[in-house]
Amino acid sequence: MNLTYLQTFLTVAQEGSFTKAAEELDVSKGLVSRHIQRLESSLNSKLFHRSTRSISLTESGRDLLTRAQQIQLLATEAEMRVRDMAQEISGELRITAPLEFGRSLCQSVIPNYCQQNPKVEVICDFGPGKKRIELGECDVAIRAFDALPDDVVAKELGYMRNVLVAAPVYLDSVAPVTIDNLEQQRFVLNSQNERWNHLQLVREDETLFKQVIGNLRANTYTAILSLAQQGMGLACVPFMHAESMINRGELVEVLPEWSVKSHKLSLIYAQRRITPSKLVKFNQAVIEWLRANPRYLI
Repeated sequence: MNLTYLQTFLTVAQEGSFTKAAEELDVSKGLVSRHIQRLESSLNSKLFHRSTRSISLTESGRDLLTRAQQIQLLATEAEMRVRDMAQEISGELRITAPLEFGRSLCQSVIPNYCQQNPKVEVICDFGPGKKRIELGECDVAIRAFDALPDDVVAKELGYMRNVLVAAPVYLDSVAPVTIDNLEQQRFVLNSQNERWNHLQLVREDETLFKQVIGNLRANTYTAILSLAQQGMGLACVPFMHAESMINRGELVEVLPEWSVKSHKLSLIYAQRRITPSKLVKFNQAVIEWLRANPRYLI
């Protein structure tokens, strides 16, 4: 089958007009007609119903259109693969994630990625709003999704590992905190999602559920950590966000033998036959960072 004739057929079918197809292909209408005639002759089948005002596909034409679209997709992907191999990685990479996870990416992943791929323009969009990955609003999202949209790929990273922390001044003012009196402690609560104040504590094969209380709430981990640092109560926060404050002694990890299992994180991106190298390299960088810090996830 002549692929030039097939491309002409595909354009006519998509445009619904020989004239519009000729304009799209930047050739004469007569040449478009000759291509279709020769394709029909080689296939021994009529592909279009023609009238003075319109054209429509025959049954054979509809079947060929499906095949032609598949061939076009394969050709596009082949071109992408060759270009990807022959050229430097470049273009835009749009990343979305929760605000504070995005800050961690900016500290630990994105600078090295940019140094290794200097021709990629990285665009970060961090915050609570969930972008429509399947519609191309972002190239990759790192988020917790209850239900994934169609036409996306999700690589599960694991569950966020939260820990219990408090300032030394708070711990000095109360009796020793134990797993049994945890529900009587004063907490700085998370106002973004009430479910996050119902803690699932895990230790090896043991799981406990604790509903904690407090008269102070905040909707970001930065605010929660700041309040906890000032002795306002215990806090349940991702270890990755509290790690530096724990290392400096500003906060103390309470009940360190227990972890709090939080929401599940996934790398999410649009489904396609060939994933661009710039996206593959970013995903690998995120996975390697998390593997190098096994206390971040459960």
